[in-house]
Amino acid sequence: MNNRTYKPFPAVPPTDKPNDVRLSAAMQRLYDYWNPPGDATNELYSNFRYSRVTGIGNEANVSRRDPTTIINVDGTYYVWYTRRNNSIPPAGLEGQTDTIPAVDWDLADIWYATSQNGFDWVEQGIAVSRAPKGEYGDRSLSTPGILVYENKYYLYFQSFTKLWEPHDCVTVGMAWSNSPNGPWHRHDQPVISRGGTDDWDGCATHDPHPIVFNNKILIYYKGSPVDKSKRAFLRAQGVAIADKPTGPFVKSEFNPITNSGHETCLFPFRDGIASIISLDGPEKNTIQFSKDGINFEVKSHIVMPPVAPGAFAHDMFADNGDGRGITWGLCHIRTRSLEVPHENNEVRCFLARFDCDLSLDLSRPEFKGSNLRFTEATHLDTEARMELSADEKQTILEKQAYIDRPTIGT
Repeated sequence: MNNRTYKPFPAVPPTDKPNDVRLSAAMQRLYDYWNPPGDATNELYSNFRYSRVTGIGNEANVSRRDPTTIINVDGTYYVWYTRRNNSIPPAGLEGQTDTIPAVDWDLADIWYATSQNGFDWVEQGIAVSRAPKGEYGDRSLSTPGILVYENKYYLYFQSFTKLWEPHDCVTVGMAWSNSPNGPWHRHDQPVISRGGTDDWDGCATHDPHPIVFNNKILIYYKGSPVDKSKRAFLRAQGVAIADKPTGPFVKSEFNPITNSGHETCLFPFRDGIASIISLDGPEKNTIQFSKDGINFEVKSHIVMPPVAPGAFAHDMFADNGDGRGITWGLCHIRTRSLEVPHENNEVRCFLARFDCDLSLDLSRPEFKGSNLRFTEATHLDTEARMELSADEKQTILEKQAYIDRPTIGT
């Protein structure tokens, strides 16, 4: 016998927020913030699937990482990226020399590749090389971003000068060309500088990502502070704005404009800008949206997003108020040579392709599913630190012996 004195919530959620049933805080959020039908109809939700690519994939003694936005010029796709060609593994600050890298993106140059289909690539060579010894950017160039503006091409990148400094401190440099194939002309000074010593971006402004929006050049960047303690703001993103590609760039007074995110990945979407936020911070692994390019709000939670993604968006620089979204791009995947002992820190990366459904022009229902499950290999992956090491297991057992107590009531 049913003695309920209340109306239960229906099996099919009403399109509009019901006022004739009692709603918990979670159900209030479903209507006030989210979407009753769930992920399947969320324009800014997607799964990500990955594919190996040819030409710029996994190769011994070569690290390729941090791909730019992909552009299409006369039917050919172009991408730029960090490339380190060195058989000697990174040795840290203490072990670095003029020929031994400190980290994976040390002693690197900006290379580029082309493709006809986004899966098969041809590496074309160096686009922008390190500067001559003693000049700005003579140590390493990395994490490039591409801008196409008034029929010219602009590359922005991290410019390291002299030996590696503590805390990875660096500024953003720039080069320009009349053609995606070069030659590239270097700008011999930073276009985006570090903040003050006590600022959130006082150590580094890196991973520049240009977009044209509201008649301005916006360069989103990842910042990090000099203070690397646990109380510091480890990762966030800001934006610097200019009227022309060469600057001057002025940092927004609202920086940082995200509280999370490692690498930058943004694209025009409808009348605003969408951003894939991954890896770091309280809002990591989300897709966010902003109508003004400054104030971002979480629109979805995502699983296993691409690392350091560079998406293809044909309208990245169109500034037409009608961004159509993205369906694919490139990212990097970290790998380690199985022939080198783990303790030698032989870490390198290779480029791979990701596909998704964050587009207003294409429907891919197979990318809108949830309840994603992973295999044993993922859950017990030692490289990703998913499986406990022997030392971690021993420490846990020692602490468990005095923390755990008999269940109350037994």
